[in-house]
Amino acid sequence: MRGEGGYRGIPVPWLALERRAGETVAAGTPDPITTRPIIDRLFPDSVAARMGAQMISIDSGAVEWPVVTSSVAAGWADGETASVAGPTVFATTDKALKPEQNLGITMRITRKTLKQSGAALEQAVRRDMNSAVSSALDAAIFLGTGANGQPLGVITGQATYGITATDADDLASWAALRAAVVRFMTANAAGGPGAVRALIRPELWDFLDGAYIDTGTGITEWDRLVKNVPAGNIAMTTNAIAAPSGTPAETQALLTTTRAAWRRYSSGFGAAWT
Repeated sequence: MRGEGGYRGIPVPWLALERRAGETVAAGTPDPITTRPIIDRLFPDSVAARMGAQMISIDSGAVEWPVVTSSVAAGWADGETASVAGPTVFATTDKALKPEQNLGITMRITRKTLKQSGAALEQAVRRDMNSAVSSALDAAIFLGTGANGQPLGVITGQATYGITATDADDLASWAALRAAVVRFMTANAAGGPGAVRALIRPELWDFLDGAYIDTGTGITEWDRLVKNVPAGNIAMTTNAIAAPSGTPAETQALLTTTRAAWRRYSSGFGAAWT
């Protein structure tokens, strides 16, 4: 080629002469993997706070809350020198909050897991445990059995706590919820529907949103509900209310109202639908 003063023919690279059989990738070839941030599990949002519950931290001992139990009535004096109604004893009952239940989670993480999963694994485990505890607390606050270490929930223990439960004994409707709201108002516990909060199952929303009061208007029972009770006051849960059961299916709803530092709970009503 040098004698001819330049290249002649077609240059062929040596790699083109390489002969391979079978797989073109040899075994043991490095296959590096980059670990991305951990995707946490999904947990339902807490509904206890939305319903007016307060979380109280007790380091040791117990905390007592005096609750007024006296019935004070005002009365007019029958004459200039007459006395008004009474005297009435101002009575209170102490409600003690004691840390008698213990809820916890035990998880084990090996050194190898930490090395393989990255430094964020411990923080992810903490978030997972906190969310699991929050979910279990929600269930216990409303559906706690009161046995086997569980506290007694608001719904399951409504008779113990003196909460009125009313069976609607009919298809779910705004009228049934409105009757419970009226009970709040007539008891001077709420100044209007906007002061009431509702805890319902998604199945109840599904039924009310599909129940048209008149097909011509396009207005559903759900529309009537949120027109009076703000949508922000309605919490939906599958964790704090038992799943519908029976034929036709029945579910419950819990109504609460808040004034100052105390809470009052209305009745859960049984609503049946096909």
